[in-house]
Amino acid sequence: MRDEWAESLHREGSLDAYDGAQLSANGELPCPACGTAAPLDEEGACTDCGLVLA
Repeated sequence: MRDEWAESLHREGSLDAYDGAQLSANGELPCPACGTAAPLDEEGACTDCGLVLA
């Protein structure tokens, strides 16, 4: 799912916003809404703020 998210950022042209973004220890990108860097839940949502990223 992480690869799909990264591909969608690239497709939308918003990947540049993540240039220099720090990956968490487990390799997750931060949520664009709240900054939480954690695996998404089963439905593709941020586990902190609920933003659906899938």
